[in-house]
Amino acid sequence: MKKYLFTVLFVTFICGFGYSFGLGKDTLKFDRSKIYAYVLDADLKSVLPLLKTDSSDILSERDVKLKKEFEERFRSDEDRSGYLESKKSGIDELLKIYSVYWRESLLNPERTYDSVLSAVLLNFFSKKFNLNGLSVTDSLISDTLNYFVTKYISEFAYFTTGFGKTGKLMDLLVWKKQSDTTYKFSFLNDELKARVVFMYDFVTLGWEEYATLGIYYPGGWATDKELFCVKDAYDLSSEDFKVSYLAHESRHMSDIKLYSGRLSGAELEYRAKITEICLAKESLFDLIQNFINMSNPKSENAHPLANYIVVRDLSKKLFNVEFEKNIDKWKQFSIEKINEAGYVLLKENTEFLEKPKNVKEHFIKKVD
Repeated sequence: MKKYLFTVLFVTFICGFGYSFGLGKDTLKFDRSKIYAYVLDADLKSVLPLLKTDSSDILSERDVKLKKEFEERFRSDEDRSGYLESKKSGIDELLKIYSVYWRESLLNPERTYDSVLSAVLLNFFSKKFNLNGLSVTDSLISDTLNYFVTKYISEFAYFTTGFGKTGKLMDLLVWKKQSDTTYKFSFLNDELKARVVFMYDFVTLGWEEYATLGIYYPGGWATDKELFCVKDAYDLSSEDFKVSYLAHESRHMSDIKLYSGRLSGAELEYRAKITEICLAKESLFDLIQNFINMSNPKSENAHPLANYIVVRDLSKKLFNVEFEKNIDKWKQFSIEKINEAGYVLLKENTEFLEKPKNVKEHFIKKVD
């Protein structure tokens, strides 16, 4: 199955969900880009009504499968998809706790279940480690749970990102093997060197994988010291790896060091996505189309908000309009012209950040 990958914390667009229709009136085709945009904004509640069909609708085999799998996982009172059975490992009990939390959160996006998850996890670890009713203050709960999640998973010789969020939801990424190498490359006249940790044999790729039935998941992420990459997600000779992973995540690593917590998630993503625009050649128009499809100016998630701002700023540079969503119009420009516009935006943004008066200013704000 082809995987569509998002690096670090990902994704989405809410642009009026609907269906597109084929030649026959009764031939129904689900618009997958909009379906997954909703899903990756952690909103299954808006998707399920739009998967309803009646006896007169004709679906392709592919869409029948999509409808069946979503409904098995999310339509009933409990997950009937066999997800946990397919993920058998030493951490089955822990993954069940997270999958219940993910499902409730996805189906009720107006509510937050984070405190419920924390309470269930504290009880779980209290029993596992014989702690006789583990209780901690609110200010320490994240650090405490990070310690116990990591400790518990390491006892099975697995690796994990620990206790933290991807977008709106608390996440759980666990893998069994990893190896590392060092990449050297040039970007904007700078020689960059990055240590890349390749991860293999995943137990779980987190809530995005769960919510999209395995189609979308994080392809990697960055810290201030190294990059992490889901090895099986990439052809290492492709632009997908060299530009959308390596250059994107290297920009994150550099910005994390340079700006030391000053930038929001959306601001980090904006600069990394503009870096992709600067460098992409054969993948450029697919990249722009993806940013258009997966943009949402009102999202609480970093990626869809950054996608919107990237397309907006490029649209103003190239078209003198607020937001150009017709990819055919983008294709009227040469690749080099769009690359150049990306360089200009990145340079302008860097100059903004380097002005002392802007030290406490954020350049991205959610659009009301």
